[in-house]
Amino acid sequence: MVISKELPAALAAKAQRRNWYTRENAEQLLDWIEETGQRFLGVDVAQEQSDGSWLLIDEGLDLSRQTENFEAVRRGRQFIAEYDGSGRMFAPVWQDRGE
Repeated sequence: MVISKELPAALAAKAQRRNWYTRENAEQLLDWIEETGQRFLGVDVAQEQSDGSWLLIDEGLDLSRQTENFEAVRRGRQFIAEYDGSGRMFAPVWQDRGE
């Protein structure tokens, strides 16, 4: 049984907007998820618009049915690398996030 651990303050401070991270910081968050045994559920992607607002992109990664956490994290890393681009932010999702 995994006991939910609080996200380290130094990593949480890197968020651009609440739970949203640049590629590099999202990958660091995936490291933390893997190291602490958090159940990884997927990634949401947002694109910055010309007016400075953010738009959630439909192509998020849903791994809620993936049973092997190591494979889920690996797929999350691959997804972030493929979807990275100018003005993109990622929100890795793990079980108990925000509790």
